Amino acid sequence: MDSPPTLPYPGWSEDTVTMPVAYFEEGRLPAVCVVTGAPATSNLRRRYSTTPSWVGCLFFVSWLALLIAWVATRRSATGYLPASNAVAVRVQRRQAATVRLAALGGVAWIAIIPVSAIPALSPVANPLGLALGGAGLVALICSGVASIMEGAALGVQGRVVEDGFGARWVQLRGVHPAFSRALAARLGR
Repeated sequence: MDSPPTLPYPGWSEDTVTMPVAYFEEGRLPAVCVVTGAPATSNLRRRYSTTPSWVGCLFFVSWLALLIAWVATRRSATGYLPASNAVAVRVQRRQAATVRLAALGGVAWIAIIPVSAIPALSPVANPLGLALGGAGLVALICSGVASIMEGAALGVQGRVVEDGFGARWVQLRGVHPAFSRALAARLGR
């Protein structure tokens, strides 16, 4: 009976890879799309960060303590993931929609200021200000939803982990098996 192949590294499987942060940040990854396994023609800039789960418990203690712990314990890395042209176009379209919705929300909220500052229009300004405020809030909520959808369009989730020796690693989940094999070959595993 054949035994299953051993994994080349802890935290590694067909759809999960772990690499040094430097490989991710410098874009020294194989030219294989992380989503489809096809040859990669572009690189997508991604930012992954991790905060320990115990930090969330500070919500019940103090917002200031939560903020300080979040800033002090957050580990992040910004780098490039290889992607095929179709995947890159899909992600960039969703990024553009997110930016447009955030800009629309910002403009609506900024437009509230002069409308509410004109005392002569106060009977008209109150409903108009409420409408602009509501439109801005809806646009900002839609921007957040679009941002989540943009992250889901790629389908690869990442986190930054630190080992006991202080070395930082990026772990990607949901990668294509072809990318996993190509990265293992590049890292010599």
